[in-house]
Amino acid sequence: MREKLFTNLVGLQREMLKLIGEVNSLTNSPNALEEAIDESWHPKCDVFQTDTHWIVVAELAGVEKDEISISVSPEYLRISGSRSFPSTNCPISYYNMEIETGHFERRIFFPEIALDKDKPQVSYINGMLRVAFALAPVVERIIPIT
Repeated sequence: MREKLFTNLVGLQREMLKLIGEVNSLTNSPNALEEAIDESWHPKCDVFQTDTHWIVVAELAGVEKDEISISVSPEYLRISGSRSFPSTNCPISYYNMEIETGHFERRIFFPEIALDKDKPQVSYINGMLRVAFALAPVVERIIPIT
């Protein structure tokens, strides 16, 4: 009974997210809500640009460095992996459960600027993953008048 109830709630959640996604698609946002329908959790990220770099900082507290995978496509940066906590040998009754575990994935779409995607600078300190891409220099050439 309990399992059937959970399955029904997950199905209802998926239908609601699909509906919200259809409404959200009117904004032409590259961050589609369809990602929320899958079984993964999506870490929070800050994305910003400085004079020299385009930077993504992802909050991955409790994730081991070896559990993180970073990949780049022409369109986006993909950060994925897994977070798990040690299980106990005794029964647990949760009062509140907000920390997501299991597989995670986050795609951050690249902006419409030239970036050096071949050599990102990556660091992972205190649960904060930082990926920085150097801005490609703007090449300006002089066109002579004939």
